[in-house]
Amino acid sequence: MIYRDFFPLCTGLVCVDTLGIEGHDRHLVMTLTGHKSWVNSIAYSPDGHLFASGSTDGKVHIWDIRTGDMMMAPLGNGDGAVNTVAIDPTGKHLASGTEGGTVCIWSLVAGQEAPQRLDKHNDIVWCVTFSPNGSLLASASNDRTVCLWGVEKSQEVFLLRHTHGVRTVAFSPDGLLASGSDDNAVRLWSSSTGKLDKLLVAHLGSINAVCFSPDGTKLASGSDFDRILLWDPQTGSKTATLSGDAQFVRSIMFSPDGQSLAAAVGECSVNIWNLRQDASESPPIVLDGHSGWVCCVTFSPDGKHIASASSDRTIRIWDAESSQAAVQPLQAHRSAVNMISVSPDGTFIVSGSADRSVRVWDTHTGEAKLVPLLGHTDAVSSVAISKDGRLVASASKDHTVRLWDMQKGKEVAKLLPGSADKVNAVAFSPDLRWLASGLDNGTVHVWDVSKRQQSNVGPLKCNDSVLTVSYSPDGRLLAAGDYSGCIHLWQAENGQRARMFKANSESINSIAFSIDGTCIVSGGADQVVRIWNTVTGDEIQIFQGHTDRVLAVAYSSDGGLIGSSSADGTVHLWKKSAAIPAATLHGHGDWVQSVAFTPDGQSMVTCSTDSTIRIWDVKAALGLPSEYANDNIEALTSTDFDDGWLLGSDRKLLLWVPTEYRAYAQTSICKILIGRRRVLIESKISALLEGKDWAGCWRHDESDTSSRAA
Repeated sequence: MIYRDFFPLCTGLVCVDTLGIEGHDRHLVMTLTGHKSWVNSIAYSPDGHLFASGSTDGKVHIWDIRTGDMMMAPLGNGDGAVNTVAIDPTGKHLASGTEGGTVCIWSLVAGQEAPQRLDKHNDIVWCVTFSPNGSLLASASNDRTVCLWGVEKSQEVFLLRHTHGVRTVAFSPDGLLASGSDDNAVRLWSSSTGKLDKLLVAHLGSINAVCFSPDGTKLASGSDFDRILLWDPQTGSKTATLSGDAQFVRSIMFSPDGQSLAAAVGECSVNIWNLRQDASESPPIVLDGHSGWVCCVTFSPDGKHIASASSDRTIRIWDAESSQAAVQPLQAHRSAVNMISVSPDGTFIVSGSADRSVRVWDTHTGEAKLVPLLGHTDAVSSVAISKDGRLVASASKDHTVRLWDMQKGKEVAKLLPGSADKVNAVAFSPDLRWLASGLDNGTVHVWDVSKRQQSNVGPLKCNDSVLTVSYSPDGRLLAAGDYSGCIHLWQAENGQRARMFKANSESINSIAFSIDGTCIVSGGADQVVRIWNTVTGDEIQIFQGHTDRVLAVAYSSDGGLIGSSSADGTVHLWKKSAAIPAATLHGHGDWVQSVAFTPDGQSMVTCSTDSTIRIWDVKAALGLPSEYANDNIEALTSTDFDDGWLLGSDRKLLLWVPTEYRAYAQTSICKILIGRRRVLIESKISALLEGKDWAGCWRHDESDTSSRAA
């Protein structure tokens, strides 16, 4: 109320605007942090007071859900990532399953006593769950079995065999057991006899999640790249296909009253369907807020809250009753953005994503210029723009290359390399005659752009999967980098090999020619950026600074800077004469897949598996005066912050940023963030008033200040 009444009367304050994400007083109730890696699984106690979480960090945390505090030191058995947790109906026992194949049963009454270890499985345990009366525990494993255990004596009761790895298992109220497998099938078993009852086949991918409704009349199942299906477990017939895009489904859960279904769908979303309506027609409510994969979702026992766990290391508790009022996310990619390219005139950006779409964005505003370009049936790996800006090429894991007309916004050609191999990279020649594509089978195909067919050049052979291709600025050379760590050069006109050189790296993920074509910069799995002489093949210079594989490299338009991005989540700017980065940019929440400079060299564009695209101010990043930079608020160059605090230029505390906002924060160095959520932090005037100057924030130019304040 104070903010709402008095903020219009003030100036020089830090301003925060949220777009596509809930305000902090909306239905996000609590964010739990403490795990050091992915949170894979969560479970409520029957009374709703306790909450268990299992993580890739190998620990199980027990939380007091009323306060958000951990109730005891983390539990662990030293057997690797904890993939699944479950609490029995009495609230006395907790079960966990690990990547080492161990099932552990912990006593919640006795605290941190050593767990009872069940070592039947010889591969990853993906799921554990208790029967409704708590007498049985089921564990599903990658070793192609489901094991039923008697909880009281910790002994095996039945071993249920599948033909493929088993990822999920669930009990019905009346004793049926459902299991989902990598063979795309759901199996129904009798938990009293261990006999197979029914085989349900309709999904197109591995079954990752199954769940019975509280009354046992419905069974829900979700899979890879497929919609959620509802079944009648008594007849084995499919009764409904839930609306929404086909997405990777990791987890599903019915509400306690059976009237809603929540699912962890895609990368960052929780979807909720109202089953009182026709869920095959009505779109789901989407809860967006996580900055990584949502791995698990569950309802509280009273149905008032929904909990979600994510690869962003957080657990979020949502108000289920207010979910109908959820703020819808902005229009952007729904999944990892794998590649970006900037148009030759710098006016637009093209991006390709794991959500199978190609999108076009205005460089200056970040707004979509065209509707999404749809047609690929699998993830888009690479995009390229022709020199005249009229054509865009996209490569996909669906084994195709597609050409798109930018003026008409539609597909004009579908190029088939003739093999069932993923296409990883594409590049236009500067004269627009040729288009090169790199395939998983180690070949480079060259296409005649005007004829929309393969040219007489090639296919050109590499040693392993081709990960990147590029033409020299004069169009005379075609280069490719492969998974064996080799860079190959050919004469573009006839395909004759010019030279090949080997980097000390497992793979070459990205290459780029210098402006004069005499050098190539490369980035690879060895975490190093290298510059090569294209004539001699000699290594000229190396840059070391990344802590994980280098995924992308690019030269600035004047050749004075090199940009590199990495799986370590950072972007480096390098000056050719320096051994250390001139600037390190943080902000992306996951692997930074691609980097490109705008033609004027003022901006750099990056994209990430966190589903976002960021446009950075190069001068501000280098500490130089920039027309875009706000000198009064130090740019957010780290998603870690300082214990959550945004700092001023003198390291004073300016603003504490809630955990759920940090991945979407946009300030001066990051000029534009293109994503489904955005948090803008800025000062509206040239002078940020803080410290001893705080009283100067009052607007003296407001004629009715006194009356309004009164």
